[in-house]
Amino acid sequence: MDWLKRMNSVLDYIEDNLDGDINDTKIAILSATPKGVFQRVFGTITDMTLSEYIRKRRLSQAALDIQKTDEKIIDIALKYGYNSANAFSSAFKKFHGVTPSNARGLSKQLQSFHRLTFTLTLSAKGGNDMQYRKIENAMEFLQQMVNLEHPKIYLQEVHENNGVKCVLDGARAAIILPEGATDWDVSGAYIETDEKERPQITFDDIFNRNAYCYEVMLPKNQAEFLLGSLDDYTMKPDALMPEIIFLDINKMEFVKKSEAMKLRENTEECIMAFSPRYLKDTLDFIVCSDCADIQVLWNNKTITSNAGKLGPLIMKSGRLYTAILPFCIESYFEEKFWEQLVVRNI
Repeated sequence: MDWLKRMNSVLDYIEDNLDGDINDTKIAILSATPKGVFQRVFGTITDMTLSEYIRKRRLSQAALDIQKTDEKIIDIALKYGYNSANAFSSAFKKFHGVTPSNARGLSKQLQSFHRLTFTLTLSAKGGNDMQYRKIENAMEFLQQMVNLEHPKIYLQEVHENNGVKCVLDGARAAIILPEGATDWDVSGAYIETDEKERPQITFDDIFNRNAYCYEVMLPKNQAEFLLGSLDDYTMKPDALMPEIIFLDINKMEFVKKSEAMKLRENTEECIMAFSPRYLKDTLDFIVCSDCADIQVLWNNKTITSNAGKLGPLIMKSGRLYTAILPFCIESYFEEKFWEQLVVRNI
């Protein structure tokens, strides 16, 4: 997967520059994520900060240089980022248990912290901040998707029918099926409207897997990686922060605005634009599933044949189902697009 390759490309860059400067901007470019996101994801996966990892790798390499070369200790200290012999000696002794000068005379190999490589099994390790995402917590995130400001009263609450819980807010839909429910049977997901013309809204049409649907499988740990990437878009009240984020559905990876338009020229690609806050809510909900993978479906024919009527992005994992409407990408580049965002109260 490309996202895994990018994670490892950062580790390659760090390894090649242990004896030089390691630039945060370069890490952001290699990981293709906003500044700081890689560090948070790294900490979640490895249970250590990125700076701690770099420090351990540098001290491991410093020990090798001390024992296998005649290079001066002060030069080795400067080489691995220590500005004084005292600072280097203190850090070295804390890590290896001996001072640099004593290490030079030892025949045995000192402690070595080996270079990491990201794999799916390593990513599954997770961190404490991911432990809340359990099936029991799905209702909490379902409640977050309620639109209390919607003019339709029946879209302002979570509905329950025969054990099926569901919510619809105009831009998203989500369902929790009861234990033992049949796969993809969402017939129990409906909303009573008290309107004569449309007394009931069913979810069958929203979660319609027709012949034109394309499907990819998304590991939950990759979904958590996407969630980490969304933090920079959703948590900071910054006026310069983008209101829209582009998602390559085939790879389930975020792409930049310029790359999104290039990919759109290829009819084999599927690029969707979403509200980061709305997308985060749906991902928070779906990763509560007790299944390891998430089915992601979209109607490719609807998207390419009529850009003004985009079908929803559907995600299903175990008993959890969610759908989110994208923005029309072409409209993002129109002058009045931001006015449209204000009108839609995004």
